[in-house]
Amino acid sequence: MNQRTSPRIRRQASPPVMQGRMGYRNAEPYLRRDFGFRCAYCGVHEQIKGGPQAFCIDHFKPRSKGGPVNDYTNLYWVCIPCNMIKHNKWLTSEQLRRGYRFADPCREQDAGIHFIESDDGLLQPLTPCGEYHISTLRLNRAWLQQHRRDRTQKWIRFNEAYQLQIELERAIEARPVDDVTRMMQRLLSFLSQEIGALRSELAVTIPIWQSEENV
Repeated sequence: MNQRTSPRIRRQASPPVMQGRMGYRNAEPYLRRDFGFRCAYCGVHEQIKGGPQAFCIDHFKPRSKGGPVNDYTNLYWVCIPCNMIKHNKWLTSEQLRRGYRFADPCREQDAGIHFIESDDGLLQPLTPCGEYHISTLRLNRAWLQQHRRDRTQKWIRFNEAYQLQIELERAIEARPVDDVTRMMQRLLSFLSQEIGALRSELAVTIPIWQSEENV
């Protein structure tokens, strides 16, 4: 499947048994795994928000608008702020005719197709769908924009530190073993630990929303 057209989120779990008005809650552990422990909309990771208690199950098409209650494909794992902002919003026939809709990451690639991230951490729409998606879900709210800026700076630091690690390793290999070399080895060990810690931080930051060509 072409990566440009494949969904950003690919469901792997077999749907659990769900019956009754609250049966969809049985899907929580399956959704958490399928959605990578991230909000389907803003991309924030559970670790950043304090754990799964800061998340909930969202019906992509709201129940109040006729969305199925216990259909696994209509269930999304989202952070509580995005869930509260989205609430029961859905599209009118006129909006749909104009191309407005929520981007559906389980059925399409949204980042790089409907919106892209600018250098200052703002999401910018590329289509009417992206325009509606960003504005309705308020994906440029201040905290998200600041987080994306901070993440970008961490990636810059990581790449610089990683390049320095490579240079230091080469310098050590070219030197005789003496006191200066041993000091450099201790510095390399410290640098490696710091790079590992930064790598762990970056693993749970919001992804960089860019086109496939720039990944």
